[in-house]
Amino acid sequence: MNKKKILFVSTRSPFSNIFSGDRQRAKEIIGHFNKKNNLEVVYSDNFKGKKNLKVKHFFFKRNLLDRIFGLVNSLLKLEPLQLGFFYSKKVDNFLKLNHHRYHTIIFHLIRSAQYLPKNFHGKKILEMTDLMSKNYDQIVDSYSKFNLLKYIYILEKHFVKKYEINSLKNFDKIVLASKNDLKKTELKNYKKFVEIPNIVKVNNNIYNFKNSNKKILFIGNLNYLPNRKACKNFMEKILPEINKIYPDIEFHIIGEIKIQDKFFFEKVDRVHVHGPLKKLDNLIKGAICGICNVEIATGTQMKMLTYMSYGLPCISSYLSFKNTAFMKNKEILVYSNNLEFIKKIQILKENKNMSTKISYNSYSALKKKYNHSKVFNIYNKII
Repeated sequence: MNKKKILFVSTRSPFSNIFSGDRQRAKEIIGHFNKKNNLEVVYSDNFKGKKNLKVKHFFFKRNLLDRIFGLVNSLLKLEPLQLGFFYSKKVDNFLKLNHHRYHTIIFHLIRSAQYLPKNFHGKKILEMTDLMSKNYDQIVDSYSKFNLLKYIYILEKHFVKKYEINSLKNFDKIVLASKNDLKKTELKNYKKFVEIPNIVKVNNNIYNFKNSNKKILFIGNLNYLPNRKACKNFMEKILPEINKIYPDIEFHIIGEIKIQDKFFFEKVDRVHVHGPLKKLDNLIKGAICGICNVEIATGTQMKMLTYMSYGLPCISSYLSFKNTAFMKNKEILVYSNNLEFIKKIQILKENKNMSTKISYNSYSALKKKYNHSKVFNIYNKII
């Protein structure tokens, strides 16, 4: 049987150890299609990343001047700023010169759609993951009318929405982690969309309830505004109330973070910032739960799946929970306000039966609903 020649196009390194949902998803897709096909990867970033997958790849460095020039160019063209910020002329040229060598090209995220060659006649897949315009709706609402960023995001939302509608017609299939993103949008009846849930590696269930457990974990890229806001909110509104009841409870943040933000968070007692970590085993041991208190969310949050993959009970905001296929308060504990959030933490701190049950239920549900073979069977069909 002839192997298909597939190209995976990304606007940033899929080989980074930095935790972010879209990077994790990209790694899993690359790893899967590299097993039985001739897969190559082309990407640009300001760093190459450690290649832990045996795959042929082409890396083109993108520096600060490239980004500034790209932003200005996007403004002049009245197109999404992120297109210019992530644009690489070298990647563009690579596609124009080499697209004929591939049966299928997978474009990772909406901003990579700009690289689609007009004369490519193979299969064109847009791995959109999340509907970016829906994300911007929530970001805009999170700022007050006195904040300049609100109006920058309003402008970007307008550009992104228009770009999404105009770009999607050029692809054979558009992949989303959750079709819930399409509700109340102009795209809800668009037949090219395929729902393929996030893919996560299931680890050993190492969670063990103990009364001495004192860590609350948050995993995510802290350079991403919704994650930064979620940590700040927990640190300022939830942790002080929890520490009145349990003075020894600690908040642990795992993920990429700027130095100034690290200093800001670590000024607070019992807050620990670890940066990106390859393994979470040592932190899972001694943890009460992982939290997903993000209030600006589309798709399925990868942090939630990561906690569950270790058997660690997860507490989620309703907004983050609603796009999942899990059972409320049976597989994931869900809260609607800060008081409920604190009560859910108390339950997992004190109630061994409930904690063990949530751990078992969530771990079992993850293996059933998000296992590799089930998810990639859908992907194999569209490729």
